[in-house]
Amino acid sequence: MADSSAPNVPGSRTDLRSPGNAVLWIFLLVLVTLIWGNSFIAIKHVVEYVTPLELVAVRFVPVALTFAMLLVPTRPRQVWRMVRTDGWRLALLGLTGAVLYNIFLGWGETRVAAGTASLIIALNPAFIYVLSVVFLGERFAWSRALGLAAAFVGLFVIVRWGSDRPVTLDDLGYALITMLAPVNWAVYTVLGKPLVQRYPPVMVAGIAMMFAGFFSLVFVSSSFLVRLPAFPASFWWSVLFLAWPCTVFAFVVWFSALERMPAGRVAGFVYLVPMFAVTFSRWLLDEPVTTGLVVGAVVLVVGVLLVNRRQATKSKKPLSK
Repeated sequence: MADSSAPNVPGSRTDLRSPGNAVLWIFLLVLVTLIWGNSFIAIKHVVEYVTPLELVAVRFVPVALTFAMLLVPTRPRQVWRMVRTDGWRLALLGLTGAVLYNIFLGWGETRVAAGTASLIIALNPAFIYVLSVVFLGERFAWSRALGLAAAFVGLFVIVRWGSDRPVTLDDLGYALITMLAPVNWAVYTVLGKPLVQRYPPVMVAGIAMMFAGFFSLVFVSSSFLVRLPAFPASFWWSVLFLAWPCTVFAFVVWFSALERMPAGRVAGFVYLVPMFAVTFSRWLLDEPVTTGLVVGAVVLVVGVLLVNRRQATKSKKPLSK
């Protein structure tokens, strides 16, 4: 999944000259958010059969191989130069934005509802703002701090009153585990800021995912490989959905859109993700949509919008992740 706060991309094309092109990219971005919204349902299904560590392996080994086939034959010199110059940074991106992010999300979803997990992940911009203030020198703003507080109030309402059953300490623990996923995505974004200022964003994401696939091999065991043939078709469809539409296709579309449109405009589409996730979780998983969930979601999203609001005096250059 992508976030709505990211660094500048030099040379971004912010003018879609043809109305037909604009409609096409809007359609593709809505499709990407629809795919990302359903990723929470797919993860929920996959972790019924494998551990969160094994989830990372079955998802990112195919992703890594796909990006390798797309990038290495077509841009071998650029791939080698990026790995030689910034390999450790790209490796950290793969570790935080893919491996650790998905471990904590998958672990959390063993107990947390898919719709609730999507709302917790919606805290991405809040954590990115905190890390940007601390490590990137971004200016502190009280309005954005108020949004940060509101986002966490919304999260508390969701966790406390969002389900139709009493909340236990275990439930709170798994919600906190899930919250470590957007923390890692925020680290990924902050670490990636200097890289996407120097390289094409698709190249940065693709090489980072190759490192993620390499790291995830450590979770592959002989006992895991023996179990694979027994898994049902629904498991494999979910894995393929997570690997190709949700990661490869969605990343390529998202970063390509960021090179053609203002990042603020692209980023607005990310708020569709929890709406799709909650809607399809209700439809496919029969997860309840309670008053507490709706109220908490509204407060959380309003808080995140405040956090993500750009100051009027800031440069209007396009942003991207």
